Amino acid sequence: MSAPLLDIRDLSVSFRTYQGRAHVLDRACLTVNRGEVMGLVGETGCGKSVLSRAVLRIIPSPPGSIDGGEILFEGRDLLTLPRTDMRRLRGERISMIFQEPMNSLNPVFTVGNQMREVVRAHRKASRSEATDACLEMLAAVRLPEPGSVLRAYPHELSGGMRQRVMIAMALICNPSLLLADEPTTALDVTVQGQILAILAELAERQGLSILFVTHDMGVVAQLCNRVAVMYAGQVVEVADVQSIFARPAHPYTRGLIASIPGRSSGGELYAIPGSVPNPIDPPPGCRFHDRCLKATGDCRNVAPEMIRVVPDHSVACHLFNQDGLS
Repeated sequence: MSAPLLDIRDLSVSFRTYQGRAHVLDRACLTVNRGEVMGLVGETGCGKSVLSRAVLRIIPSPPGSIDGGEILFEGRDLLTLPRTDMRRLRGERISMIFQEPMNSLNPVFTVGNQMREVVRAHRKASRSEATDACLEMLAAVRLPEPGSVLRAYPHELSGGMRQRVMIAMALICNPSLLLADEPTTALDVTVQGQILAILAELAERQGLSILFVTHDMGVVAQLCNRVAVMYAGQVVEVADVQSIFARPAHPYTRGLIASIPGRSSGGELYAIPGSVPNPIDPPPGCRFHDRCLKATGDCRNVAPEMIRVVPDHSVACHLFNQDGLS
């Protein structure tokens, strides 16, 4: 089997705060294979966005710091690359779509100015060649009248149009990996569906790998091939999408799926009790134990190791061995 395109090993990231150092990622591990859409799911505050930003090394420092681990992309550890090589990699080999495009696009420049800058930063292209590439990419993301969009300022576009512009900018240099950080959160359901369809189509057409960060299990079911479940800075379960919905092994994963409207028994919307632990003082043992109805002494005192359930399905849970959860 070929090596994964992205291989994150034991990644730890922390932030200095007034209350103390917050350990947002704690030995997180994740792989993204070539040509697949990998979902990264979990509650707000569990470290999903920090992980995606760490891949591009755009964690603000201070207060943030990458404390350990490896991020292997195409066999190279991104954490050891010189700054100049890392800048060249961003946008050309790895691109990112952020959650709120209005905060990512410069309000004082037209869409055309910003898109052409991306092209000319990574390619030897004249202004007219860059414009042609921009028009082609805007058409690929199904924006009507691409010429008008190029001349527009971000505030003149709707939220869905701005997000399509961000997708076009991210993919215009034909990267190998796209990091999508909750790109549909602020959009209505209809526009969200259109954005997901565009991403799926472009991924298949370009052979693109996507790490799709979301808290929406419905989006995972619609778009992703595999999914990693993250809780309190750690990846606690990894499986293909069919297995994660049919046979979730971790109690947290089961809670996430049960909280989807229509999935819980009795007709009531299920809610996982409690809240994500404070990263400044995380609990010992399994970090989910104080919210888990089946927690034992081992859960409270010993951190679980990742166990393979079946091929392509792994879970970090003491209960799996004890109760045969599968």
